[in-house]
Amino acid sequence: MYIEFLRHEGLTVLSPENAADALPLAAQVDVIVTGILLPGDIDGIEFIERLRSDDRTKDKPVIVLTACAWHTELERAVNAGCDLFLPKPCLPDELLREVRRLLAMARLRDLGTRPAKAETRRTDRRRSR
Repeated sequence: MYIEFLRHEGLTVLSPENAADALPLAAQVDVIVTGILLPGDIDGIEFIERLRSDDRTKDKPVIVLTACAWHTELERAVNAGCDLFLPKPCLPDELLREVRRLLAMARLRDLGTRPAKAETRRTDRRRSR
């Protein structure tokens, strides 16, 4: 349901079968949404830990969307490095709002990490017009 809703709202959604298939795709996406109980040998917590240990994905925003909403699971997800923990039931609009918010934050962070010289050159071009 969430995948179809996000697609309907204009987002491109990749939906691998399991975390092992998701790991090589993670560097290509802007926001990662995962659960805790996943098919295969890697659960959501280990998935997040692996994302955080990889330079290509260590800063990718990660949302945990799960029915495993116990306080212990929240702590495990936060300790693994998730950015947001959404317990189910979660309205699709809420997930969309949070995905968009994390996208905007990531874009702002990326703007702040541009090399100073590139920013200076852009400013200089504006002055010469």
